[in-house]
Amino acid sequence: MLKDFVWKTFEFTGDIDNYMFFKEIEEKNKVLNESRIAEDEVATSK
Repeated sequence: MLKDFVWKTFEFTGDIDNYMFFKEIEEKNKVLNESRIAEDEVATSK
């Protein structure tokens, strides 16, 4: 939701700070998803 808002703001304004914030949110989501996958793999192997 926040990611969509930030992207729309970037599209409307062209402000590079909004784009950088969008990329930061994307990266944090990616790390979080990878962490969850790793936890699930460890949990199933025990």
